Amino acid sequence: MPITKDQARELARAFLAMSHTLGEFRFDNWDDLTPAQRKSVEDAEWSLINLSSDLTTAAVGIALDDMQPDLKALQDATAKAQAVIADIQRVKDVLALATKAIALGGALISRNPGAIGEAAKGLFDAAKSIQS
Repeated sequence: MPITKDQARELARAFLAMSHTLGEFRFDNWDDLTPAQRKSVEDAEWSLINLSSDLTTAAVGIALDDMQPDLKALQDATAKAQAVIADIQRVKDVLALATKAIALGGALISRNPGAIGEAAKGLFDAAKSIQS
């Protein structure tokens, strides 16, 4: 059964909290643990941190999958921007549009659904206003 983005985020938080608990345990009991035990606890702590990170990535992936219909809007915005860039001559407009395109690229790399939507709208709006 697939998990939702919210479930993946909650699991990520739980794994991160468990890693913090292990870290606290390791430091609180430092003198009572052998070096091998400290290493084992630290290894488990890092494994939980990595799982938390993987679950966070999965949550973002799920959120992006949920946005598939919105990807058409992203494609439309980038196509519109390309058409406008081909038609415009003023450097100010080119730079304004390039700035919006860079913002969209950064949002896509960040995999932040809210930022992606905002940046796509910004690019589309900028292309539309320049073309008008």
